[in-house]
Parts: sequence; C-alpha cells; structure tokens
Amino acid sequence: MKKLKMLFMLVLVGLLAGCVGKTVVDDTPFDAVNLSGKGYTQKVDNFLVLHDASSSMLDDYQGVQKSVRAKNVALNMNETIPALPMQSGLRIIGPEQDSNVVETALIYGMTAYEAAGLEGAVNSIKTAGNTPISQPLTAAIDDLKDVKGPIAVIVISDGINTSEKSPVAAAENLKNAYGDRICIYTILIGDDAEGKKTLEDIANASKCGFATTEDAVATGQGMAGFVENVFLKKAVVKAAPVPAPLQYETITMDLMVEFDFDKNNILPREADKLDEFAAFMNKYPETTAVLEGHTDSRGSDEYNIKLSQKRAESTKKYLVEKINIAPSRLTTEGFGETRPVASNKTDKGRQENRRVVAVISTNVQK
Repeated sequence: MKKLKMLFMLVLVGLLAGCVGKTVVDDTPFDAVNLSGKGYTQKVDNFLVLHDASSSMLDDYQGVQKSVRAKNVALNMNETIPALPMQSGLRIIGPEQDSNVVETALIYGMTAYEAAGLEGAVNSIKTAGNTPISQPLTAAIDDLKDVKGPIAVIVISDGINTSEKSPVAAAENLKNAYGDRICIYTILIGDDAEGKKTLEDIANASKCGFATTEDAVATGQGMAGFVENVFLKKAVVKAAPVPAPLQYETITMDLMVEFDFDKNNILPREADKLDEFAAFMNKYPETTAVLEGHTDSRGSDEYNIKLSQKRAESTKKYLVEKINIAPSRLTTEGFGETRPVASNKTDKGRQENRRVVAVISTNVQK
C-alpha cells in the first residue's frame, strides 16, 4: 500500500511539473551579415529604439516568451548595424525598473553609438506593467531635441496598447516635431491582429517608415535587409568625368594642273603645285585623292575622253614616281569636255579647261 501511495505521489509531482511554464530561452542561431564595405553610405545620424517591456511581453509566442523575442530582435539588430558615427538611445515601453509609477524611461542615451553599450542596456531590461505606447512616442520628442541630422525611431513591440491615449496621434506629433528628418519603423513581436494594425498605423504616420515583423528579421539576411533600409543607402558612384569632346577642323587642299593643247605631259611650271599637293598627302597619310582629267571643246567627244584620262594618268604617274605617293591612294577619271570651268570661245578659257583637278580634305584636331 505504501508503494502505491509513493507511486501516486511521483505521478502527481510529474503532472504538476508539466503545468509549470515552458522554458522561454530562444536558442535559434543568428548569423549576422557584415554590411561594412558593401557600397553603402550612412542614411541616418541618430536612432532611438522604443522597446516594449510591458507585462504583455511575458506571454509566449510559439513557445518562446515575447520579451525574449524582443530582446533577440534588438540584440540581432545591434550586431548587424555597422560601426557608424551616430547618436543612439533606448527607451522602454512599460515601467522603469523597480518602479510602478513611471511607465516609460530612457535607459540608454542619447549618446554616441557603441554596440557594447546598447547591448548592455537591452540585457538590463525587465518586463512588467502596462503598455502605454503613446507615452514613449511622446517622450521621444524631448529625447531627440539636441540631435542633428536624420533620425530613425524603431519600435519593437507586440502592439498591444493599454492606454486610452492614441499611439498613432503620438506618432503624428513626433513626426510633426521633426518633419522630414524623422522616420518611424516598427517590428511586431507575436501575432496579435490589433497590435499589428497599431504598429502599421504608427509607421505610416511618419510617411517614410515601414512596419515589419519579428519573423521577417529573424534570419541574418532578413535583419540585414531591415538595417540596410533603415540605416544605410547605396553609395552614389560618381561617374568618371566625361572628357570634353575633341574639337576638329576640316582642312582642304586643291590641285589644278594645266596642260598644253592636245598634250598630257606635265609642264615644268606645274611642278610646284604637285609638290605642295604631295606634301599635304604625306602629312595626312589617311587621305586619298581622285585625279579628274578634263579638256577643252576642240576635238571629238571620244577623243577628248581618252585625252582627259591620259592627263589624269600622267598626273598620277608624276606623284607616284617623282614624289613617292602610294599608287593605292590615287585614282583617275577622265571627263573629256563635259565639265568646263571657263568659256571655250577664248584662248584663256580653253587653257583653264585643259586641266587635272583634285580636292582632298581631312579632319584634324584643333
């Protein structure tokens, strides 16, 4: 009989032990992403964390106490934030430690951001009391009064509000106090639908922040995305200066070699013209030329075509053999009497028409 009673007592103790609350330690591994040197620049100069330490955070969410989850979010964020020159602070939502009167308190900062300092403040948080979300939002106006530059306010909470004062109105007042300098971001702990809506409305009140959840930032990559969006912005890579466009000018060389009647040999008086023309071609070796032969109107059309071609060929021969211009750079064409430049009724005019002409031009940098 005594053995049966002993067995009954052991079973009863086991059952009672099973009724005790679950372990609230979250041992989910977190691998922080190193965002330093990733092509980012600093987006904010100050941040203030509003951390929910009220009694509703003592409830479990998926087997882990929400207060533990909130601390993990804050610690993981702290581990992911690059070492930036910022002012930082931590204000709790709920009573100050060892106080049942003060329902919010700034327990860290505003001070120069140091990861170790913020970590110590997060680990010191005790959980108890009501959730007056409006109070820390209102108090933040005074917390931030001396800071310069852009501000990020980060609310970590289950969103359960126990105060009659509207947290959304308090967020709007905070926004009005600092205007475009401030954005509010919220991270929901748990899955309370009304709390989720409250935090979304608080973020929307800032017109530049956003609301997210603990689940979304639980991984290293998820938290890195949050930190990037809140604290950082992509560095603007300055394009290499565009060099001024090169300035060019067109230079031209004209050739006009005259011939005696019914002849195609180069006259000595024309040598200087050909030398000058060849010098230009040698100076600008990319140039080519078409040598165009012409005649006056005396003679048949067929004869004059042949004569004009011979004049063009003799000019090319002179340039190639006498001045070493590459033959590939010179082409010839005879036009006969079809393109007069003067009257064929006078000796002077006919002399001007018995010619080989060429025009070459090139663009050179100024």
